[in-house]
Amino acid sequence: MNNFYFNGYYSDEMGLIVEEKSIYNGPQPDFELISVPGRDGDVILDHNRYKNVEVSYTVSFIGTKEKAAALRQWLCARAVYGYLFDSYQPEYFRYAVFVSQLNIEEVMHNVGRAVLTFSCKPYLYRKDGALATKYTQSGFVLTNPEPYPSIPDITIYGSGTISLNINYRSYTIIDVASSVTLDGELMNVYSGSKLMNDKIQFTEWPSLDTGNSTIEWIGNVRSLYIAPNWRTL
Repeated sequence: MNNFYFNGYYSDEMGLIVEEKSIYNGPQPDFELISVPGRDGDVILDHNRYKNVEVSYTVSFIGTKEKAAALRQWLCARAVYGYLFDSYQPEYFRYAVFVSQLNIEEVMHNVGRAVLTFSCKPYLYRKDGALATKYTQSGFVLTNPEPYPSIPDITIYGSGTISLNINYRSYTIIDVASSVTLDGELMNVYSGSKLMNDKIQFTEWPSLDTGNSTIEWIGNVRSLYIAPNWRTL
């Protein structure tokens, strides 16, 4: 039996039977076509991003009225992205937020069947790519198994000025006290609760190419943890 996981619970725990999964409007590049007077054809203004993807599950409900109320609390708890994965593609997950405009409690209790829709960030992420691995020697190699570059999460334990090199691209952070984290999802640099975005000396965020990436560093580094965040569309 198929199911999905979101915000800490599996669908079958909430009395749902998944009948079908649908994906609408696959990842689309975000761009505009602009007409310029006196010029044939439109000019493309590329925003260098993909739009969100809608993922829907057609579900049946087996449960009590109280369980139907719990569904609403589960799905509509917060308007923030949460982990969504399912038995259709068990090796991947998405960042998703529930967007269905329906009274879940009423529909499920009275009708017993509904379509639940999530708005998801465009990429599918490999579960094994979300796991951080510790390295203590500079010059190790990571191999990206997916056809798209990834944006890793990196935590460096060290001090002073540290330069991280990925395939000869250099990313320098100054004034590191004991550790620094480069958060690929939020694109923020911090140490503990202290932001350190003013301590970076690069403008392009670190990425891991398709195929092999060699990771090296210069400076006082005791260890480095990296979650590569392998992804695909």
